[in-house]
Amino acid sequence: MNSGAIPHPNTEFSLEEIDDELLLYHPAKTKAVYLNETAALVWQLCDSKRSVSEIISLLEENYPESDSISNDVEATLKQLADNGAVEIHNDQ
Repeated sequence: MNSGAIPHPNTEFSLEEIDDELLLYHPAKTKAVYLNETAALVWQLCDSKRSVSEIISLLEENYPESDSISNDVEATLKQLADNGAVEIHNDQ
């Protein structure tokens, strides 16, 4: 994945907490995507301004003990894109 790419959230999805689980939910399509805490953070950092590398840097700063953030962020963004929750544009 291009580290300069900008993830754009699909604003028709909303983050819902249901019975201690986090779900991205699209009411019109009745589609739900389960997110763990890390995936929810990644989705919330997708603001159409931050690049993939900026999202990774922010998480690495806040979770320095983790050594797989880069791979986790890229895998999460791929899952979100596959489910239509984000579009990833090579804006730079």
